Amino acid sequence: MKRLLWVVVISFVVFAPCANADSILNINITYVTATMSSNGGVFVTLIGPGTLITADGAMACQAWCHFPIPDLTSVAASEVFIADFGTAIVGGRTYNDICCLSLFSVDGSLNPSASGFVGQGETFKVLNLTLPFGNGWSFNFQFFPASGGSPAYYQFVGGSFSAGTPPVATIPEPGTVGLMATGLAGLVGVIRRKRLICLRTAN
Repeated sequence: MKRLLWVVVISFVVFAPCANADSILNINITYVTATMSSNGGVFVTLIGPGTLITADGAMACQAWCHFPIPDLTSVAASEVFIADFGTAIVGGRTYNDICCLSLFSVDGSLNPSASGFVGQGETFKVLNLTLPFGNGWSFNFQFFPASGGSPAYYQFVGGSFSAGTPPVATIPEPGTVGLMATGLAGLVGVIRRKRLICLRTAN
């Protein structure tokens, strides 16, 4: 009886973590970019293996990104609030519903991880993202010199953010290229042979 009890306990310990594995997606995001428009609107892209997530949001930057400012001392990144996620490809599958990912911290840096949800009904899954370390925000301003009695000022133009490593376009190996060339040569040979047969039978 003791042995049977041990088998049950060990089976529970081994298989319990797998019980809900199908309803959880753990994705490692390798590259994140964000662009910020002159009105503070932010467009974010997250890329990982079989994953492409896009989102629209805004940075809380009213003190310096919406109005002319006399100098750049007040300029500092702040939290990006996501308003809307686009259609997402997560783990190779397309989802129309994605929710509640808090990507940026209060100082505008990328959080190390984010959790939310994708799908609805039968496609509903918990989404856990591991995010790369960010290089920080870069903001661009246009300087307007003093003129006509008006003081000089700076006007925000746009900003950008990146984190992680950009995906590299896959270059086929020489063996693959050779295999393709051989296959194409074979197809050309078959087509020429069929043409010759057709010409002979026509004559």
